[in-house]
Amino acid sequence: MRKIFYFLLTLTFLTSCNEKKTNDYAKSVKSTQVTSSPTKIILSIKGYNPSEHKKYIDIQIITSLKPIKEQLKISDDGTVNYVFLNQNKKEIIFDYDSRTFSLIVSPNEEVLVDLNIKELLNWSKFKNPKISGTNKTTNNLILANASFIDSLIKQSTNAFVKDSTLNNIRYKNKRLSEMTNQLKVFNKYVSDKKIKDKIFIDWGKSQIKYKTGYDLSLYLSMNKSNRDLDDENEYFSFINDVGFNSSNEIIFKVYLDYLESLTGSYNLIGNWCNKYKLKRENLKKLWPTPYFLKLEILKKLPQGKDREIMMAYLFKNEIRLSKYTGKEIPKTYFDSLNLYTKPDYISQLLKKQEVESKPIEDLIKEYDLNEKEKNELLDLYKDTKGKVIYHDFWATWCAPCMKELPNYNKLIATTKGKNVDFVFYGVHMKKEEWKKTINNLDLNGKHYLLTKNQLAFFEKYFGVSSFPHHQIIKSDGTIGEKVTFGTYPNNFDVINELIKKHQI
Repeated sequence: MRKIFYFLLTLTFLTSCNEKKTNDYAKSVKSTQVTSSPTKIILSIKGYNPSEHKKYIDIQIITSLKPIKEQLKISDDGTVNYVFLNQNKKEIIFDYDSRTFSLIVSPNEEVLVDLNIKELLNWSKFKNPKISGTNKTTNNLILANASFIDSLIKQSTNAFVKDSTLNNIRYKNKRLSEMTNQLKVFNKYVSDKKIKDKIFIDWGKSQIKYKTGYDLSLYLSMNKSNRDLDDENEYFSFINDVGFNSSNEIIFKVYLDYLESLTGSYNLIGNWCNKYKLKRENLKKLWPTPYFLKLEILKKLPQGKDREIMMAYLFKNEIRLSKYTGKEIPKTYFDSLNLYTKPDYISQLLKKQEVESKPIEDLIKEYDLNEKEKNELLDLYKDTKGKVIYHDFWATWCAPCMKELPNYNKLIATTKGKNVDFVFYGVHMKKEEWKKTINNLDLNGKHYLLTKNQLAFFEKYFGVSSFPHHQIIKSDGTIGEKVTFGTYPNNFDVINELIKKHQI
């Protein structure tokens, strides 16, 4: 009888604990469901000519994890109107014809911005932008001074440096020294101009610091031959120098880019570092990647919002892998995510992005292009019925593009008999340099140099935002997967598997 009593007591205790955990989780989900208010943005672009200039402008609304992307059409008089529901102060990034600029917006704010098309196209300083709204002081400062901050950052040694004398540590020290000098210049600039606006100062420092962190994280993936480098190596001391952003009111895009890039570095270490070889082999029996090993590496970071976001990015990699392999993610992985990240991060990760189900030819016909632009694109797809189409978007000024382009003829040779076409789209180049590059490489496949509005089509439907960009069309003509790895011989087998997977 006593045994039964203790059994029931224990069962009651466990049940109440589980109920408490469930209730706590429900409360945390409910706390994220804050009533949203509208933000209205009106852009007026002086000197805009619809027959000469790009018809579309892209925006990103920076959320806590996954930016919301929209493409807006510019009216013939150069006006853009956009309204969205908003629950807190955010950065919005506009991208027009490769020129980006930021605005800070608040709930219930109406933002009016007057811009000049010449300044918008030439990356020159916005000399006299007229901005109204709650955040007009901050936004005027951002538009007036963004080109100055950008010019500072562009003096840095980027992650694609080929100087053989710069090993990991030397590159780190050099890049951090550049960051320190840039911050000094920026602080003096702020002092000389008597700028007091805290949000602008935070925004400016974030551009400098987190672009440095992004470069330092990326450098490891560009130079990953050293398998003895692990997460406790002195190289990673740069994280303390760059710092985290937990206390800031607004999350900036450059900060999220840094966290995702840093997560990518830890992801690589979990995949190939010698220190974790035995653990990795044991964990791979459960899943193709050692997810829990990488999770343990991230748990060494200070607890906070930054670590939670990085853990969510780590899980995002597993979702991507699941798509490639067709394997279902183990339930234990979802359980681990619930333990270490916020419910709204999980919902953002699991929210499926709507993919247009129409064939690409129908989408081109419906898109607002002139007849010449439409017909020239349609000609590229007229004999592709029943074929998988592998797209590459590239430019001569893109170092990774030029590094992988010479590999394509070898890749194409491995796809014989697989019913696949390769389409190469050049972007933001002059016709002469585009043709010269193709001829010098004797590059097989179909080739076309995109106009600004044709590129806008692929920005909308393929999510093209950086280069190189690789995208597959299924053999039924509908949009398939973005390929997130480079075109190098060690990836040829995986690319061929993807091509096979997209054969309907």
